[in-house]
Amino acid sequence: MKISKAEALAGLQKMFGDAVITEKAAIEDYDGANDTFPKAYGLFTAPQPICIVNAKSTEDVSKALKYCNDNGIVVIPRTGMSSYEGLLTGLTDEMIVLDGSAMNKVLETDFSNMMVTCQCGVPLDTLEKSLKEKGYTTGHSPQSLPLAQIGGLVATRSIGQFSTYYGAIEDLICGLEAVMPDGRILRIRNVPRRSAGPDLRHLFMGSEGGLAFITEVTLKLFHYYPDSFYKAGFIVPSMEEGFECIRKIVTAGYRPSVVRLYDKADYEYNYGTGVNLGDNEAYMFFVAEGPASIAKATGEAIDQFAKEAKARPLGSAGVEHWLIHRNDLCNLFKNPQVDEFLRNTPIFYATTEISSSYTDIMPIYRGVMENVPKKVPNLVMLGGHASHAYQNGINVYFVYQFKGSDPKIFPAEYQAIIDAICEEVLKLPTGGCVHHHGMGKQRVKFAPQEHGSSYFLMDKIKEMMDPNRIMNPGVLVAGK
Repeated sequence: MKISKAEALAGLQKMFGDAVITEKAAIEDYDGANDTFPKAYGLFTAPQPICIVNAKSTEDVSKALKYCNDNGIVVIPRTGMSSYEGLLTGLTDEMIVLDGSAMNKVLETDFSNMMVTCQCGVPLDTLEKSLKEKGYTTGHSPQSLPLAQIGGLVATRSIGQFSTYYGAIEDLICGLEAVMPDGRILRIRNVPRRSAGPDLRHLFMGSEGGLAFITEVTLKLFHYYPDSFYKAGFIVPSMEEGFECIRKIVTAGYRPSVVRLYDKADYEYNYGTGVNLGDNEAYMFFVAEGPASIAKATGEAIDQFAKEAKARPLGSAGVEHWLIHRNDLCNLFKNPQVDEFLRNTPIFYATTEISSSYTDIMPIYRGVMENVPKKVPNLVMLGGHASHAYQNGINVYFVYQFKGSDPKIFPAEYQAIIDAICEEVLKLPTGGCVHHHGMGKQRVKFAPQEHGSSYFLMDKIKEMMDPNRIMNPGVLVAGK
């Protein structure tokens, strides 16, 4: 850092006035949902930023980044604040948080060409409600929907719960605007498809705030057909047979919007609705949507595949329960009652999502279920569910509860579970140790294994786009 923290603050206040926030509570909680357990005890052990700058325009972002780049001030880009993975947690106190939540305008809605252009701080929930009133949707519906904002969804390479039909964020983005660390503003135009070299959109999707600040995004739109939904749940004899049933459905060419498969522990903890599962049984359910004829044909095919898998049909009650409660976890964010619970009963719930080919998913699932408890003795519950399926593979969301022994060592205890899961995943040739949350700073140590011999390109991209290393150090490339 070329100037003192006091000089940095004074310079930013001169440029942005009361948009520069220094209040203690905001500074302490700048990284959102990270380290929730210690924060419940009033412990804020992460490095604290100099200030938070609330940008109100792309020009504000440009001015702030140029100032920080010129003076060696680290910048944590932020919108939404719902991320885990240590993504927003700084490694140094010589930093600021640059927040884009005030950039919350929907700039253009183009129903003829099925696109909507938004500033980075537009809440996804607000956008979706507005679109659905008109019979449209972005198709993007992550669990963080009530909290998420557009910029953060792009930066973390997000995926929605209806992805098997609509696709993930990388399938939905038409174009975007971003600001480079030196303040340059660039735009990737909304061309339907181009063959003009590598697709530059992908430099920003999943960039985790480590390369640039995303200020505007244009997303695809879809017609929304809520009256033609197919919904059905089934009990399958095992997770393995559930994975195989899903594989057959998807590889045959059917695209239900929701594909989910729960093991007993996960189902009973999260969505138990009176269904009694045997020890090896699993609960599988689907939603199909689109024009009525497509939803009907997809549903009929699912019923047939489930019958061939000897799955017992359960109707739609469990699916309806999930649709109503699927985002309830967001209600726990910044909830004083949760803090009180953690102090009285130090049991912490978290998730780690991974992916693999259909061939490797069962060895990974077994490896995690058998070996992680041996490495992590304070586990209270460990389970998993699949929630996103592809032509060539599937994901698993491992969910767990563990008993925190001391809030001061909580980060290390939490990290031990993440490490144990990722180590099992990366034993398999197609195992991907992060499916959609971004690596953040909790999984970046596995980036060399995740990327293999192409990993050196990540360092080169960081060096090219952010040569002064001011943008969220510690993501994408460990320590950088």
